[in-house]
Amino acid sequence: MKTYYIYADMPSYRRDFFTGLSKMLKNSGFDLEVLHGMPTDKKIVVQDDSCDYEKRTFLSQVKKIGPLKFTNIKQLFEYVKRKCPDAIVISYMSTNLSMLKVVLYCIIKKIPYATWRCGYNRPDYTSSAAKLRQIIIGFVEKKASLNICYGSYYKNALVDKGIPHEKIIIAQNTINVEKILEENKNHKKIFSVQTKILFVGALIKGKLLKSSIDAVKMLIDEGFDVCFDIVGGGEMLEELKQYSISLNLDGKINMVGPKYGEEVKNFFRNADVFLLAGTGGLAVNQAMAYGLPIISTNADGTVCDLIDGNGYYMDKFGDTEIQYQCLGKFIALSNEEKVRMSEKSKQIIGTKATLENMINKHREACVRLLSANE
Repeated sequence: MKTYYIYADMPSYRRDFFTGLSKMLKNSGFDLEVLHGMPTDKKIVVQDDSCDYEKRTFLSQVKKIGPLKFTNIKQLFEYVKRKCPDAIVISYMSTNLSMLKVVLYCIIKKIPYATWRCGYNRPDYTSSAAKLRQIIIGFVEKKASLNICYGSYYKNALVDKGIPHEKIIIAQNTINVEKILEENKNHKKIFSVQTKILFVGALIKGKLLKSSIDAVKMLIDEGFDVCFDIVGGGEMLEELKQYSISLNLDGKINMVGPKYGEEVKNFFRNADVFLLAGTGGLAVNQAMAYGLPIISTNADGTVCDLIDGNGYYMDKFGDTEIQYQCLGKFIALSNEEKVRMSEKSKQIIGTKATLENMINKHREACVRLLSANE
């Protein structure tokens, strides 16, 4: 029996997950194939070109219907229809037309499927688009055999919609934090006089980085010795560079562009605190595995589970004043308190959001779906 995972594209950070899940399912007598499109937006995300698990790539195209923008993964539906899988797990996106066609096909053919989502609602949608989006998502969730959630935030939202608890699995959303923890088990965080603030991720509007730059400027204007490294590439890179220059923050705000491998590891190792004002999530897991205290919004819906009294949880996206207050509180801590926060970050991520746990939860979901189709 075979499960198909459907994903919008295939970022390299999913390689360890799908490799591990494929092996675990194979050991249980099941097969896995990942079907995915290609990036269509302006985010710079490295794609997985490995052959460590079975996957098939399809071309993606963007279509506009009036004021709405949709994505279509070409030939995806035709491939699924031809293969008639035993079960499907779909990282569902309401703006992806081919994913909706696959869901409808599953419903008609009585193929058990699971959604796999963070549950985050984008604030930049127009009211009409948001309403349509929620109607479609609600339909897809209610017809699903299972809904796999990133965290408790989305689970609670599903329960509020009337989805039974037994149809919900919290799998977290993570990377191979075990590898990071092992590689850095002898590395102890040393906090310097200058507070080094870090952001790592795609430089898109949803990250709300101008609000973070403004918060850092407020600290600098008050005489605090801080710097802010912004690591990543994307559509906002040049705009953010010019914004920093306009505020006379050259040398304090460092727009370093995309970094990979050992280079990005050193940014995590050398930073004092990680700041996330907008959307995202996996970089938080990565930062915690390196022992960084966290100042973050709920991001992709998992941070509320990970802060756990250690770090600073911001209940508003892109709020400069809240970021300024949280950074100020962190800076005021003693070195001993910061070290304790660092160790606690590693302990939390190594307990609550391991890759092993995520793979086990997805295996559970796949087995339940396949059992329903026997």
